[in-house]
Amino acid sequence: MPNYQRGYRWSRRQVTELLSDVWDFVQSGAKAKNEFYCLQPVVVAPVDDGSWEVVDGQQRLTTLYLILHFFNGRFQEVFRKQLYSIEYKTRPASADYLRELQPERAKENIDFFHMAEAFAAIQEWFADKFNRVNDIESAFLNDVKVIWYEIETEGGKPMEVFRRLNIGKIPLTDAELVKALFLRSSNFQGEGQRALQLRQLQIAHEWDAMERRLQEDDFWFFLTNARLEAGRIEFVLKLCAERIKQSGPRWSNASVFHTFAQRLSEPGSRAWTEWEGVKRQFLAMEEWFRDGTLYHMVGFLASHDAGEPHRAIANVSRLSAEAASKRAFRRKLKAEIFQRVFRHSRDAAPSAGVGLSEFVQAELGGLDYDSDTVQIRNVLLLFNLASLMESDSRARFPFDAYKSERWDIEHIRSVHSRMPQRQDDQKRWLGNVLEYLGCDASGEDGEGGATVRPDGHDDLVQEGKAIIRDQSFDSEAFEAFFKHVQECFDPFQDIEVDDSLGNLTLLDQVTNRGYGNAIFPIKRKTVIALDKVGKFVPLCTKNVFLKYYSARVDRMLVWSKEDAATYASAIHDCLTRFFAEEDLA
Repeated sequence: MPNYQRGYRWSRRQVTELLSDVWDFVQSGAKAKNEFYCLQPVVVAPVDDGSWEVVDGQQRLTTLYLILHFFNGRFQEVFRKQLYSIEYKTRPASADYLRELQPERAKENIDFFHMAEAFAAIQEWFADKFNRVNDIESAFLNDVKVIWYEIETEGGKPMEVFRRLNIGKIPLTDAELVKALFLRSSNFQGEGQRALQLRQLQIAHEWDAMERRLQEDDFWFFLTNARLEAGRIEFVLKLCAERIKQSGPRWSNASVFHTFAQRLSEPGSRAWTEWEGVKRQFLAMEEWFRDGTLYHMVGFLASHDAGEPHRAIANVSRLSAEAASKRAFRRKLKAEIFQRVFRHSRDAAPSAGVGLSEFVQAELGGLDYDSDTVQIRNVLLLFNLASLMESDSRARFPFDAYKSERWDIEHIRSVHSRMPQRQDDQKRWLGNVLEYLGCDASGEDGEGGATVRPDGHDDLVQEGKAIIRDQSFDSEAFEAFFKHVQECFDPFQDIEVDDSLGNLTLLDQVTNRGYGNAIFPIKRKTVIALDKVGKFVPLCTKNVFLKYYSARVDRMLVWSKEDAATYASAIHDCLTRFFAEEDLA
């Protein structure tokens, strides 16, 4: 397989469609009529050593090899059929992997991943056809044919034929085309055959290393919100292409591939120099990832890339290029975060005579739950990140876990006016309260119920049991029970406090919607249970329900106005320390 060929990329669906087509051929009886099943042409060019350069047909040949490898796997070595071999000019490890197919190595290389997926699809497809494997194998060995088309090799024809054959097909991705550009032999003319091969192999190796790193979700989701499973290296190429475009208006609408193609066609341009630029971009992101402070600040900015996935990192790269030092870079990042967090214009900053602390206090106090959800989410996310940066634990915020969930801004203490209105919701709410008080959903005492019943609350238990056991659900009785529970566990009703920052935290949507408008102790119990089983709970959300920020710890089952005030104060103090005046200067 020459260097202009992309890697193996057939999907599970394409593999199973081929198997199903051959299976239909077997069942139709066409074999008995001396008919055969014909695949699309395989276009090859002879090589001096007797092998064949595959111009078109890599995907089919690799898939056929995987299928034949599956058939061979049923026999001892002495009875296995000899298969053809496939070598990849710039990916020699892929040939070894194809022969061994070790699933545990699938994440080492993007080619390995797709080969492993294809082989798994083959195994699954045969799972319910094991008694017909011999018939299907016979069809593949004797009745599945390809049109074998040989071309001449004079004048560099294979590459030209490859281009023509791929016109009108599913196009190669920009990343695959750019890779072919970098691996062209003409890029390294005059360096000698050995030097040429080393350059090509080095680029191919470094390319694969980048792809492998970008497949690691902790690194990928630090950079972006984009949920891509493959082709992630295009993210880096797009950043580099944007930088190239800034040098001339003629490239403003060019694709990533055409941007690189135009750059490499310019007099004096060198593929190796451009490749070094791609590597520098990637290594810069690696450096930000490794540095604990930069990790959290860049990660915060990258979590706001809803439009174009690479735009936030492109902006960070610009700030890095403009900064004279690492400290200056951090100052620029903080200034950018400052503008994201607060509601004012792009010129948001404390006015003359107003200190940073007073400014932050005014901004946070002015946030409105109904109209400032984006700002509130920004504040709460930054509070988590800044808290981790202040700690000595070297703990890192898991952006991959955070971005795998949808997040709500959750009321810590449920709002009084939001009593469940639908009967099903009322029953579920009642069941949750009774379960917390030591009963099951039917009102029966649970195992060890008396030991977990807080402060006795026998009157609540009896009241709840009566409602749930009544044949006709009494909504008026439920409303009285709801108010009784609120008086016991949420006695500090205050509309202004309810929607203030001191009563808000981040919680994943599934958990939030699951316990609904529950009372504080039930929410607390749920969050602690999630943390115990290792489910991601943001640090500050966990701290809230552990009452870490509260001045009084003798009332663990209520969230009072004082708790809300000390929590809001903790957010204010943390953000004020983060946005230190000298760093914003």
